[in-house]
Parts: sequence; C-alpha cells; structure tokens
Amino acid sequence: MLRKIRRLFKSSKPNVHAGHSHGHHHHNDDNKEDSELAWQKVWAKEFASSATQALCLEYWQKHRFLDDLKSVTKIGPHSKVLDVGCGISSVLHFVEGERYGIDPLAEEYKKLYAYPQELNIVAAPGELIPFEDDEFDVVFNSNVLDHVTDPVQTLGEIRRVLKPDGFFVLTVELFPDGVDRDDPHHPHTLTKSILLEMVKKQFEVKYQNESPWIGLRGYMRGFREGHNTEIILVLQQY
Repeated sequence: MLRKIRRLFKSSKPNVHAGHSHGHHHHNDDNKEDSELAWQKVWAKEFASSATQALCLEYWQKHRFLDDLKSVTKIGPHSKVLDVGCGISSVLHFVEGERYGIDPLAEEYKKLYAYPQELNIVAAPGELIPFEDDEFDVVFNSNVLDHVTDPVQTLGEIRRVLKPDGFFVLTVELFPDGVDRDDPHHPHTLTKSILLEMVKKQFEVKYQNESPWIGLRGYMRGFREGHNTEIILVLQQY
C-alpha cells in the first residue's frame, strides 16, 4: 500500500518544495515560490500585530485544541520542539521549549518578518530535515502535508528526527472522496482514509479530533465556518 500511495503522490503536480532537496528548480516551482512569497508578504504584515497573534492563538485553542495537544505531548520549557513547514505564523509562537522551525522559504521569510529571538528558523524542505536522528520531543506539521512534494518521505523524516517516545502533532485539511483540487500550492488532496492509512504505516494514533476547516487568516478576517474538515492527530512511533 505504501508503494501505491507513493505512486499516487508522484503522479501529482510538484509544488513549492520540489527541487529544493536536489539543488535545482523547475520553472513551475519558481512560479509557485513567487506566488507563495507574494501571499506571505501580505500575511507577514498582518501577523506582526499582537491583535492578529492573539486571534491565531485563539484559533489554535478553539479549533486545533492546543490545550489538549499540550497535555498529551507533555510539552514544556525543557522540550525540544520542531515545526516542519513552519511558515511565518508558526505554532512555535504559542508553545514552550527549545524551538526550531524549517521551511524551504525561511530565508525569504526572515526578510519579511522578525521572528522572536528564541525561535531557530532554518531553510530546508520536509523531505530532507537537517537534524540528527532521535533529536526532538515534539514535532509539529500544521496544514503542510498537502503542500510537500513527497508526503511519505516527509513523514519518514519526521519519524527519524523524533525521539522514540516523542510526539508528532499533525494537522491536515481533509477532503471528501473523489474531490481533486487544481491548485499548485496543494498538490495532494487528502481524504481521511488516505491520510490515516498513510500515517498508520509509521505511527500509532494517540489523540484524534476534528473541527471545521477555517484557516488562520480566514479566522482573523471573521470567518467562523468552514466547508471542509481539519483533522488534528497526535502520533507516536510504534
């Protein structure tokens, strides 16, 4: 089944991460990077305000069950935490610990937004995480798995850098069966069954919850209902 899922994903369109791990870019990847950066330029200004950050924290608490996540993962001041595909408005703003974030566009984001000094942000794709094996107590991957070129490889890399007893917090927008998005930013359309089958190859589900898919920016703009569903999982290695 893993092979089948890999085939399914390899037949999808490449995205902003493609080419990073191999040191080359395709024309489409450059276009997608430009498009992503244009969006983030606007969002960086909005997220820099304390009012927006307060709303983002509220979103994490109400729709991504942050208090539950903190309780299950036992995250605290001594935890080593990684956010894979951190973007600008990372959950790292809202948790404790020694915090690291990776994103292929990190160096560009640093020009747009002043990350808090205690966050260590590094340019890297999820398919090639630049950290040692068994290094992190908690790894987050929030609304990113449908953006990456190879979700299976990304999950494998997350498993590699996670301590044997560490926790992986995964948030994904789910789609009904049979829906396919023509959207270069999201090369994969994940259904609940595809996602759970994929993660259960490498992880055990310790916590599972769902909420309406609104998104941080949508929530900030007053939207309180979503068409799709967001699944929030806490996973551990078998």
